[in-house]
Amino acid sequence: MNTVFDKLARQAVLIVEDDYTLASELASKLSQAGINVVGPAPNVEQALKYIEDSKIEVAILDINLGGAMVFPVADELSRRNIPFFFATGYSRDVVPPRFADRIFVEKPLDTSAIYGALSTCRNTTPKPADGQRNLVLSALSSREIDLVRPLLQPIRLAQGEVLEQQFGEITTVFFIESGTVSVVASAPTGPRVEVGLIGREGLTGSGLLEGDWRTPYDLVVLTEGSAQRIDIDGFLRLMQRAPQLRSLASSFSRTLAIQIGYTALANSRYSIEQRLARLLLMLNDRSEDQLLLLTHEHMSSMLGVRRSGVTSALPILEGEKLIRSVRGKVIVVDREGLVVKANGSYGIPEAEYERVMGFSLRGTGNAKKPLGRPHFYAPNNREKW
Repeated sequence: MNTVFDKLARQAVLIVEDDYTLASELASKLSQAGINVVGPAPNVEQALKYIEDSKIEVAILDINLGGAMVFPVADELSRRNIPFFFATGYSRDVVPPRFADRIFVEKPLDTSAIYGALSTCRNTTPKPADGQRNLVLSALSSREIDLVRPLLQPIRLAQGEVLEQQFGEITTVFFIESGTVSVVASAPTGPRVEVGLIGREGLTGSGLLEGDWRTPYDLVVLTEGSAQRIDIDGFLRLMQRAPQLRSLASSFSRTLAIQIGYTALANSRYSIEQRLARLLLMLNDRSEDQLLLLTHEHMSSMLGVRRSGVTSALPILEGEKLIRSVRGKVIVVDREGLVVKANGSYGIPEAEYERVMGFSLRGTGNAKKPLGRPHFYAPNNREKW
């Protein structure tokens, strides 16, 4: 153990733990090993203050702090590239996908496990995967992207290409990098209606993690782009080795289900103009610029209305200076105005994506970090372990 002590001596280790006795005993034991203990912090607010005011090199995080979850602290540590691990009685299932690959030490805490975790996570700080245009892949740690990268194949997505066929078996998973894919529902004798969109924020293959190899939808490329593909066998093998990817894929499946539900609400309760505003916002979220390549036919199919309905609705949005429409193209002029025009039909699925996934659907930053209620105490320095 002396070698471990030497490596950790004088390191500044933040303890975030709301159990007074456990926090004090852990702090005492680490101090005896020559480690510089910061805290303990019993709640989110105090932990964030320690991070702001002290030079933290490693952190030990309990997950539940008096009813508030520790994840805002984990987000701030990640933002500052400070390594940490969880010391908890919870399982990995409770943590957001972005933390699924972190080290877990189970309670009751074992001394050697704590030292081992401190040494390991100090030397293997997860870093974001560079150069990935798909948001799910870009959220992976360097360890997991190294597992995934050899199995990925870059491809072009051609407009109208069918990636999954209704009631067919899923053979390939696509991580979309650019362009958009329509999730289309259809009845044997009825019309085809778009019920969802997938862009660079997600991946195809929804349902695979629940053991369902068939899809009830058609997945059709709406706007051309690019993707990274992986065969189904490789993807399922990865699910056993890459817990962060598994958690992200499962969470994205949840957000897609939310989006589909709110599309049903929009189709049944909102006007064509409001639904068109929502559609343009969703496409803009998944695009790198304000120009959207869309024909009237595409928009009418996506909204499940006659082409004449789109032809009537576009001039209304254009007259309100929200968009410019030219043949085969729509330019978003006033995004905030489109949000107002959508009248509540847009926004909830997008906020839920951010809440569940932990980052913005538009790839512009992390989710907001809610803080728990204040709760302070002054730990003592008892030497008991």
